[in-house]
Amino acid sequence: MNRKLLDPFAPEYPEAIEACLDDEYAVKCAFSHYGSQLATARSDGKCYIWDMDTLNVMRRLEHGDAALTGISWSRSGRYILTFDEAGVCILWDLKTGGQRARVEFDSAVVSARVHPRNSAQFIVCPAREAPCLVTVENGLRIDRIRIAAEDVDLGTKAAAGTCCCFGKKGRHVFVGTSKGSVFAVHVDTRAVVCSVKLSSSAVNTIARNPRGTDIVTNSTDRILRVCDVVLPDSAGGLMTDVEPSIRVVSKITDSVNRVSWLQAVFSSSGDYIVAAVDHKAEHNMYIWDKATSSLVKMLTGPNELLEDCAVHPLRPIYASISTFGIIYLWTRLPQQNWNAFAPGFRELEENIDYVEPEDEFDRKVTTSAGLVVDCAELRARREGRASDGDGEEERDVVIDVTEDDPLFSDSDSDSEDEGFVLPVVVEFDPDVLPLAVPSTLEAVPTAEDGQAMDVDQGYVVEES
Repeated sequence: MNRKLLDPFAPEYPEAIEACLDDEYAVKCAFSHYGSQLATARSDGKCYIWDMDTLNVMRRLEHGDAALTGISWSRSGRYILTFDEAGVCILWDLKTGGQRARVEFDSAVVSARVHPRNSAQFIVCPAREAPCLVTVENGLRIDRIRIAAEDVDLGTKAAAGTCCCFGKKGRHVFVGTSKGSVFAVHVDTRAVVCSVKLSSSAVNTIARNPRGTDIVTNSTDRILRVCDVVLPDSAGGLMTDVEPSIRVVSKITDSVNRVSWLQAVFSSSGDYIVAAVDHKAEHNMYIWDKATSSLVKMLTGPNELLEDCAVHPLRPIYASISTFGIIYLWTRLPQQNWNAFAPGFRELEENIDYVEPEDEFDRKVTTSAGLVVDCAELRARREGRASDGDGEEERDVVIDVTEDDPLFSDSDSDSEDEGFVLPVVVEFDPDVLPLAVPSTLEAVPTAEDGQAMDVDQGYVVEES
């Protein structure tokens, strides 16, 4: 689809369910950085990667026997992080299909995220340990982050975090706790830069704005809080004199139904907040305007429990998982605006019959004055006068097709795997599709039954 033909003023949120993907054990989902793949974490310890163009499974990853609790993509899409209830974190290399790193903790991992600029680094929040910053480049290194008091043991639940996420540039990481606080930690020094006490309820999820520096939190008190984050290097090192702070700018809640929220994330543009309802008989998602904190749209699905939701990073596509493992893809049918591509283009509601003039394709035409005019010559004269009137000669227009589209490129990114494309692995059942017999074999004749057998391959070939 040509993006230039789309209406730029159309809403960026979906309207209805367009497709369903049957994944029996899916519990979590996440889009890749460019939205070309959708990864699902399953309760049977596997991870499926779906292609968003064909809606088929591209890759299956065998994590283990324990149920997965989440997944996280790297920026390039080459690496993906899976973690489970047994405390095992595996960083997969999708180019080779193997494991880049494997880290085991003593308790279940409740949250983990890959660094947005460094695929060899990720943050992990175990359930009964302090948050850990793991680096797998040049050996495995695990650094614990202290967000509790100095007298608290880092190996206890009191020092643990409930959720985490990186900042836009990856210089800071935000960690939520069970006591309702959010800490901003510097990645290099692993020191707490600033913190804020939201409430006495636990912070369940944290999500950052993909187009800004603010974050949204979801707590057990059924309130979504949008926080404005001001850090010394949040503007690329320009804001060095400001005081670091995390300030709550707005609160969002359903004052009528008092529903609890399962997940809260930003839209692709950062102007809306998408919240999934935690209800046993509802599959609803609320879309709130971040600036006015008003409800814009409510997406109502089937009467199934909602497990998780994800937002496409570029297009108005949402993914939600039901308790039966069905992945629902929400979208809207785009209305193409052809006038934006060709000014003066008139769209027709129905076909118009063209009446051909009698002398349209004649070589010579006799005018009303009795003069015989050559149509080809007359057409050439008219074109010549038009070019002379413009004062410019026709010349070729050079179109640059090598320039990157700013929608899909990032000048701040220097990753060597930025243009990674996930290779397709062909899988087949040997019982249904047997191996092909080689056409040329070095055969050794046998005198017993008049057949020839290949010594290396073991195939039997009938002699003609």
